[in-house]
Amino acid sequence: MATGDNPHLACPYTECGSSDAFNWNDDGYGQCHSCSRSYPSKDMSQTYDWVKQEYPLKERRKPMEIPVTGGTYNGIRSIDPDVCELFGIQLQTGDKGEAVRYAYKYPQTVKYRLVSDKSKTWTKDRGMGMNHLFGPEFNSGSSKRIYLTEGEFDAASLYQILGKTFPVKSLPSASIGEKFIKHNHIYLSSFKEIIYAGELDDAGRRAADKLYAAFPDKFWYVPMSKHKDANDFLQSGDGDDLMWAARKPQRYSPENFFCSDQDVEDAILNENPYEYVPTGHTGLDDKIRGMVKGGITFIKAPRGTGKTEVIRYFETGLLRDEESRVALLHMEEMKSTTYRSMATYQLGVNVRTKDDAKENNVSEQEVITAAKEMTKGERTIIFEMMSHDDPLKLLDYIRLAATVYGAGFIFIDHVQRLAYLSSSGVDGATSVLTTLGSRAAQLAKELNIGVIFISQVNDDGRTKYAASLEEEAIICIKIERDVETEDEVLQNTTNFIVDKNRPFAKLGHAGSVYYDPDTTILSEDAPYNRSDIAA
Repeated sequence: MATGDNPHLACPYTECGSSDAFNWNDDGYGQCHSCSRSYPSKDMSQTYDWVKQEYPLKERRKPMEIPVTGGTYNGIRSIDPDVCELFGIQLQTGDKGEAVRYAYKYPQTVKYRLVSDKSKTWTKDRGMGMNHLFGPEFNSGSSKRIYLTEGEFDAASLYQILGKTFPVKSLPSASIGEKFIKHNHIYLSSFKEIIYAGELDDAGRRAADKLYAAFPDKFWYVPMSKHKDANDFLQSGDGDDLMWAARKPQRYSPENFFCSDQDVEDAILNENPYEYVPTGHTGLDDKIRGMVKGGITFIKAPRGTGKTEVIRYFETGLLRDEESRVALLHMEEMKSTTYRSMATYQLGVNVRTKDDAKENNVSEQEVITAAKEMTKGERTIIFEMMSHDDPLKLLDYIRLAATVYGAGFIFIDHVQRLAYLSSSGVDGATSVLTTLGSRAAQLAKELNIGVIFISQVNDDGRTKYAASLEEEAIICIKIERDVETEDEVLQNTTNFIVDKNRPFAKLGHAGSVYYDPDTTILSEDAPYNRSDIAA
């Protein structure tokens, strides 16, 4: 908490009446966390009689009306006096020599900033557009390059750090527009290199992008390491670090282009390609290591082979990892079906319907408790497609599940249902899923999540409407089950075949799972081994 804050006080407003939700700052400002009103405010409602004495208001003066009687180039944020004079940066003082405001001399006006509050800035000539660069009149004959900063102090600081030899100017603010570019285009074009030395936060990135668009062949930037701007480097005694970085600038690229040494380092240190979480199935994990992030995993199977139950096996397997969160879209079942099925895996007995639970002597409260234990609270997110949703709305739901709810894996069961939401026929359905596949693949890479699509295939093994999704996938898993055999064990055994594996290259048979008709649970353990069957 900031010095001068006094919390847990009574709210000054009679309409609120809170006895401990008000926070009063000694600077003369307050905020009630009960009624969310500030004090003082322009439209203050009725206050108690004791308020004026307990919360005294200070005299408010407009910054531009504070009297100034003197000025100096000394003692300004570690910048040498001769540099401040060259750049036209002055510290202006009051009657008693106290620091009041900074003044920055622009070609067409003077900009002021309060010493006590850097957010309070104004110009001498109101209505005057700020389209000029700040700083001395350097010309291209003095250097082949010019440095641009985001602030006036930073321009002077960088000039000093660079040995007072290179041209350095400041943008009037990060919010530059077309008028600024047009006004300065001829001047900036006279230099062979334009080097941006400012923080690449959202505002700085927008300014840099506009300058890059205007000067793509000559625009460079200085990576900021220890501090966010040149004046921070200077005041912290780290000027040499910035000097070497500024002398070896890197080519600027928009956010979707990467070509600098820093980009190389950032990618290797911060990205983990094909990050995965084991499924818990030995055969599959040997081939694909687990469910993989950064792309689409495509699981395909004929009708009636138990696709949804296989997906449930994967979902519950991922939840064994304490860091994993999964989002589930099961379009062919009610939410209670999903939760009861997960409770079945938790209890080890079939509670998929109320009758099943009753037959196995499991109460509804026990089912609820088991479902909660298996879903791991907020680590399982179930969402639905609304009847009026466009199929591409799924992309918004995927982003929401990942960015707001933290889901690392999103299961879509099954993709043909999305095609059926389309009202434009077979050709339209194919087109929709083609668009969905390419955008979902890009989204998975962007957010570093795993998107698992489950698809039905025709009798000839071809993916129905969704061939493009299979092409976009980084991993494809084919599910096979012999539903016509008279052998009950074989009939309830589902085989995995990996027929596409971009991350890890291993293909082929990846084991199987057995469906126990009594417990309705899939497991890697079958009643007898394949070698026994062969014998």
